[in-house]
Amino acid sequence: MCAMENKRKIPYGVINWAKLVRECLFVDSTRYIRELEGVDTPVFLRPKRFGKSVVCSMLAHYYDVDLKDRFDELFGMTDIGRDPTPLRNSFLVLQFDFSTVQLGTLAEIERNFWRNVQGAVECFAVKYRELADWSKVETATGPADCIDCVREVIRKNHLPPLYVIIDEYDNFTNELVVSNRDAEYNAICGHDSKGDATRESFFKAFFKSFKAGLADGTVGRTYFTGVLPITLDDLSSGFNVGTVVSLDPDKLGLVGFTQTQVDAYVDNIFAEHGLDPALKPAVLADLKAFYDGYHFLPGSEPLYNSTICNWYLRCLVVERRIPWMVIDANVRTDIGWFRRLARTNARALDKVRAYVERGEGEKADSSSLSAKFGRAKFFSEDFFPYALYYLGLLTFSSPFRFNIPNLTIKNMFVDYYDELSEFTNVDEARSAFIGAAEALALNGGIWKALFDAYWIHYVKARIPAQTFDKMNENFFRTTFTSRCMDVLPMFYSFETEYNSSEGRCDFLAIPKPGVAKPAQLVEFKYFTNAAAEKGKVLGRAEPDAETVAQALAYRQALARRPDWNHEIAVTVVEVCGNAGYNWFDLRG
Repeated sequence: MCAMENKRKIPYGVINWAKLVRECLFVDSTRYIRELEGVDTPVFLRPKRFGKSVVCSMLAHYYDVDLKDRFDELFGMTDIGRDPTPLRNSFLVLQFDFSTVQLGTLAEIERNFWRNVQGAVECFAVKYRELADWSKVETATGPADCIDCVREVIRKNHLPPLYVIIDEYDNFTNELVVSNRDAEYNAICGHDSKGDATRESFFKAFFKSFKAGLADGTVGRTYFTGVLPITLDDLSSGFNVGTVVSLDPDKLGLVGFTQTQVDAYVDNIFAEHGLDPALKPAVLADLKAFYDGYHFLPGSEPLYNSTICNWYLRCLVVERRIPWMVIDANVRTDIGWFRRLARTNARALDKVRAYVERGEGEKADSSSLSAKFGRAKFFSEDFFPYALYYLGLLTFSSPFRFNIPNLTIKNMFVDYYDELSEFTNVDEARSAFIGAAEALALNGGIWKALFDAYWIHYVKARIPAQTFDKMNENFFRTTFTSRCMDVLPMFYSFETEYNSSEGRCDFLAIPKPGVAKPAQLVEFKYFTNAAAEKGKVLGRAEPDAETVAQALAYRQALARRPDWNHEIAVTVVEVCGNAGYNWFDLRG
């Protein structure tokens, strides 16, 4: 076995807690187990691919009575292992994953759900076969009856109560919502076509069995994860005892990484795998630019998306160089959500234009997040930004404002913009941009040629003339950066609105280790057609002194960074509506 095989892995794709602690480096978040014990029925909501499933496995291993003898092995090295709670290893753990429930007709959904429940309960019965005779469960006629049978065996045999864990509780119901299958969604939640509760659906009855178990003591605790609270609320009396805790200040960090955790984690990875320390500043810069920035409450500490951090860090360890791909395609939120939330493609495009063309944030009121709400409110027009918050597309940038958290999500918005705009000449534009990028990266080409390809084939060929009166610098820094990320990821890391001591520069391309090129800093200045014509901007010999001074100040601030070791080329680009642009390479 080679030395590399003895190294602990990066836990991307590793969900099982026992495998994770045995084979992987990881960030210890076990202290939140204590916080969760303050609520009997916590529901934790976060955007998809944010690390929720690992927590489910962690809790299952911590509370399972069958794993009592393995506690030190599984938790001895963790915070909770050094100071465990009295409830450790005191439950029979019944675990479900509803992300595997397939859609179809209503009858097929019910059948697929029943199979999912049967499979989970069969595994449960095998695991605890020495504690009781579970054969009665085999006679169950449906999901709720199956849970009732489990509870009856527990009651008759005086067994420890259930700890019920449901991962992705709303996965298949969300798929119905986004695909406009409201009739099936209503039926599953036990509602009529108007959304009024009328019947006992299989799904509602299933949750009611756990509610009854909490009342009689056969169910001790529950823990559900999901993305949205709407299904939980639409179940109404089915499980109205669930408590959404994902906005509790003391539980915000249950999933995700803080800056302190990322710094320590990266240090451990570099030490474990013997990586070149010179790569570390670039790694930390990439992680921050692409995966950080999630403020789930106003003023809260920003969090990194832990799952996508692990995806990047696994690539780093395997390739032993800075990864050239920085966006995991699996994190993309289906554009169907945008279409459904906005109700029409035209309104969806208007919303996306506000973010891409003008960089507009959304007004935010944190109290609107804490209230329960069903599907009807979720799709109301005034709730649009809050819906995007739950989907991970917006985050708090101030106590009263939502904005886009990082470059990964900005790139996603540009993709939405392109798709909703139904642009033509896509292949022609991509070919021209790739050609200019190839020249820049390999053959002594220049950034101006790359911007010219972007201007001719993306801006001029696609953007309607009337749009230019409404946009600002945000459009160019966002869309140009997105295009560069597509074709130059092997050579540069990118940032928009890089926050320096002198302010925020619009565009920054940082050479990756081993790339012998200067960094490129670009400051955009936008003029509408009328303003450009009035000021005789297009074709002038030099930019205004204030913009020059600001751009050069950004360069000086970068150069003062202790980890900075690149030359910095500085450019001011003055865009004059749709008439053209001035490109100024600055000296000094």
